[in-house]
Amino acid sequence: MKLFLALPLLLVAANVEGYTNLPHPLALASTFSHIYHQLDNINLGNCSLKNVSLSLNATKSALPVPSTNLTLKYVALGRGTQNYTCPSNATSKSKTTIQPTAVGAAATLFDASCIASSSLALLHEVPAIISATPLGSLAFMASLVAQGTRSTNLIIGEHYFNAGGDPVFDMGLSGSNSWIDASKTASTPAPDSTSGSCGDVPWLKLGYKNGTGIQEVYRVVTSQGDPPLTCAGQNTTIEVAYAAEYWFYG
Repeated sequence: MKLFLALPLLLVAANVEGYTNLPHPLALASTFSHIYHQLDNINLGNCSLKNVSLSLNATKSALPVPSTNLTLKYVALGRGTQNYTCPSNATSKSKTTIQPTAVGAAATLFDASCIASSSLALLHEVPAIISATPLGSLAFMASLVAQGTRSTNLIIGEHYFNAGGDPVFDMGLSGSNSWIDASKTASTPAPDSTSGSCGDVPWLKLGYKNGTGIQEVYRVVTSQGDPPLTCAGQNTTIEVAYAAEYWFYG
């Protein structure tokens, strides 16, 4: 079972190596070995979130803590794109001073409850790995992990923005009717983030506008997603790969 979890992570790293400037083979082997040995200590049958708590101390300015009347319902890994636009009628010269405009995001949500309940340290390593994974590899990765964990619903939800510009999280792919139409409550820069040009998008706390079963959402441990610094040389629409942990309370 451990091997089926380690294989997709190796697959991720292999795709990353061919997709970006990435790890030297020795670094790749070291990363795989490190993750493999951590997986050795995970009890995949223990996926309760009862004793799992979200730490918000990594950022310089901490996000507000979850409301005391709520309980942790899901921990998920999101992988998708942050989406931006640049004006189509701007001149090449003016684009050097125009910043891309954020227009939402789209992501697939993978169940991370078993990892969260067993090793938060390992969970926090994963966004940086999968943010550089080609989107086309994710379904195969999920099927391998699902086979190893005997799970039929590793992909548990989807994240997108509705016509009104609100972030939506729908957990229907897990068979649940839980969903939330949210609004941003608080934001703080990601630790060690740079501004733009592949920096990490901020950590967020999102509150309830509409939905059922979910009241608050946290986006933390973000990897990539920031837009280019300016629109110079960019298309009208820009999709920037990102990954993050999402914690759901209800």
